[in-house]
Order: sequence, then C-alpha cells, then structure tokens
Amino acid sequence: MEMSGGQQTGDVYRCPLDVRRNCSRLHLGNAPHRHRGRRSLENVSERKDQMKLGMSLTSNPKDQSFVTCGPLWSHECGSSFYSTGICSRIARNFKFSSTIAPALQRCETFMDIVIVLDGSNSIYPWFEVQNFLINILEKFYMGPGQTQVGVLQYGSRVVHEFSLSDYQTVEEVVAAAHNIQQRGGEETRTALGINVARQEAFGRGGRSGARKVMIVITDGESHDSPALPAAVELSKQENITMYAIAVLGYYNRRGIDPEAFLKEIRFIANDPDDQHFFKVTDESALKDIVDALGERIFSIEG
Repeated sequence: MEMSGGQQTGDVYRCPLDVRRNCSRLHLGNAPHRHRGRRSLENVSERKDQMKLGMSLTSNPKDQSFVTCGPLWSHECGSSFYSTGICSRIARNFKFSSTIAPALQRCETFMDIVIVLDGSNSIYPWFEVQNFLINILEKFYMGPGQTQVGVLQYGSRVVHEFSLSDYQTVEEVVAAAHNIQQRGGEETRTALGINVARQEAFGRGGRSGARKVMIVITDGESHDSPALPAAVELSKQENITMYAIAVLGYYNRRGIDPEAFLKEIRFIANDPDDQHFFKVTDESALKDIVDALGERIFSIEG
C-alpha cells in the first residue's frame, strides 16, 4: 500500500518475492484518466483525500480474487461529509473488477429543482428578480448525487434558460443566471409555464430517484387560469413538490386588491401553505425570503 499523491489516497502493488523484478501497480489510488471511474461512484460527490486505500484487504481463495478497501473514503451531502468507506474487487489477473460501497446512502439533497420564472412586462425592476435567483442558487448544494437546477422563463411563451444537466457547480449556474435577460410578454401564462416545466424541464437531464421540486415565481393572475387546476394537479400527481411565490409589486403600485391573485398562488403551492407559499410586497423584497426558502426546500422529508 502506498500513499500516492497529494490526496494520499493509497494504492495496491503486486511484487514478486523470488526474483528481482519491478512491482505492478494497480492504479486504484490515482488512476489514469481512462480509468477515472475505477473506484468512483456515479452521482456521488466524493472526498478521496486521506481515504487510505489498501489499509484493508481480504482474499477469496476460491477464485483467487481479493477486495481492498479505503476505510476513510467519504462523500458529501449538503454541508456534511460521511465517511462510509469504499472497496474495489480485484480479479485473479490483478485487474480491477468492480467498486463496492455497502454503507453508502443517497443524499437528502438528491434533488432536481426547476425554477419557473415570470418574465412578463409587469415584472419591474428585473435586476431584483435576477438577484433573488442568484441568491437562492447560491443556497443549493450542487454536485454529483446532490442538487441539479434548471430555469425556465415565461410570459406569453416559455423559454428554457438552462436545463437540469447543463451545469454541475454553483459557480456555473450563478454565472448563467447573470446572463438571463427579461423576455417580456403581454400575458402571464402560468399554467403554460407549469406544464412545460413538468413535461419538458424535468426530462432535460432529470435523474431517476431524484426528488422533484418546482418553484413558481409570479407577480399576477394567470391569463390561462382555466388550465391552471389541471396543470397543478398533474404536477402533484407526479410527486413534484410545488413552492409558489407571489410578488405583489404590480398590485401595490396600482392600489389593486391582490386577494384573487393570492388565492391562485396558494392553490399552486403544496400544503401546508406556511411551508410552501410565500408573498413579498415587491420585487426588491424577494431577497428577504431567500434563507427561509432554502431552509424549507432542504428540509423536505423523503
């Protein structure tokens, strides 16, 4: 066993005892690029430094294979790291066979989140909505086995700003969010936005077994309200957790009673309302709900 490289991941060698020949290295510790998946797992945010691969080794005399383990291998879930260990099965010809991680559990942050953003003409100023989007994205735990985010914008029509599988890090999605411009539109077709999110956005890089979360942000009653009940019901039937945010800036600026609008947005949100429904006085107040929204999303129970 060798502590190889700066990460001290370890490795395994086969060395002859009766003649002076070079040892053969298995390259499990710092595998060449073509073997990068050898002791890695898909959809897992790994932490490999100090894993000490080779500290544990057991053989199978029946087929002359053996299993070697890195007991300190860990994976990231949200803000925590869990040291569950990882093992590699090696065949009799000293070739890697498979990876074993029996204690690994799926992260609670294994989510596909689609943000449905109203970009119609009545939203003003746009930079406040954009700042909110950036701030909430910075709350997400992104990475393999954790959170993916897609954003679509709607008004009279729907545009996919970016899809779930487009970006793998918080830095990448924040950079993309900085480039989202307001699309405008004379209508607010919220039912259309929800349907496109359900039918298309979750299919653009969505992962089997990931929790589905939809966040709808709008500032007015929908122009396609007759289609809204079916859109919301179908989303909930597909186990999509719905959060809804009512922005009251348009109503407050014009002195309009928002009661019908608030009733519609409460209907979109999952029950109970105190966990899934938000309202803010105007676009600039969106920043005040960032922390609460992030906490509620990542406290979803499986």
